Amino acid sequence: MLIEILDVIISGLLNGSVYALMAIGLALVYGVTKAFNFAYGSFYTMGGYFAWVFLVPLNLPGGYYTVFLTAIPFLFVVGFFLEKLLVAPLRKRSDWQMKAMMLTLGLSLFLDIGYIAMFGPRLKSLPDIVEGTLDIGPLVFMKQDLVIFILSISGLLCFAWILNNTRVGMAVQAVAQNPIGAQIVGIPKDRVFAAPFAISTIMVGIGGILLSQKNFVNPQASTGIMIKAWVITAFGGMGSIKGSLYAALIIGMLEAFVGYYLGMIHIDIAVLTLLLITLAFRPQGLMGRE
Repeated sequence: MLIEILDVIISGLLNGSVYALMAIGLALVYGVTKAFNFAYGSFYTMGGYFAWVFLVPLNLPGGYYTVFLTAIPFLFVVGFFLEKLLVAPLRKRSDWQMKAMMLTLGLSLFLDIGYIAMFGPRLKSLPDIVEGTLDIGPLVFMKQDLVIFILSISGLLCFAWILNNTRVGMAVQAVAQNPIGAQIVGIPKDRVFAAPFAISTIMVGIGGILLSQKNFVNPQASTGIMIKAWVITAFGGMGSIKGSLYAALIIGMLEAFVGYYLGMIHIDIAVLTLLLITLAFRPQGLMGRE
């Protein structure tokens, strides 16, 4: 019984760590711009297809090392130019947040249709990042799961370091917390906006590479990922990075326990029930501002 519970906890931590990697990026964009990037889920799918192209048709040497070394700058450029070429021109309008959300929704539909046109409607499978199991006493761990967990935590630590130890990261925090005050002290708000888009695109794209090993590369996965990221962000508190981290871990654990004891079909019901109860008593989420 104890071993089974430990297995469920480990599964919850694994899922929660990847969810955190993805949801924190969405919270970062909303915290700075007060607008949702509805193309967020499509960049998750982009990460999965990026890895599939490198590992399967091209079969490039270096495996996942090559994938990550090329995916990170590629995703950075995609997110950076998304903001500079599509979102930035809208900021001259008074209702630019709504316009930006509609634009990213259209971009999401365009990308999802493009994935099907380029790669077909069938699911694509990725090779395991590492094969085999690790036995620790009575516990048996999939090495793939351990590596995914380690990479997710590493990604979160890198994000935290960038946010707290670089000029760009501190400028992003300043704009998110007090945009007027940031402008008064000379932080160029318009220039800062590109950073959250670039960083968040990397985070969700890497999440796509990691989770697609277990869930396949699905051209229609973007909607489900976007909904899950939004649920985590709303549960944790809109724009709260710390809240999104806690919410991701809680939802990861909830999914693991509900899936194990009640069945996979009850997972979404349990997650949405938790969200509704939380918002009913605390509309701003776990750590959101009133």
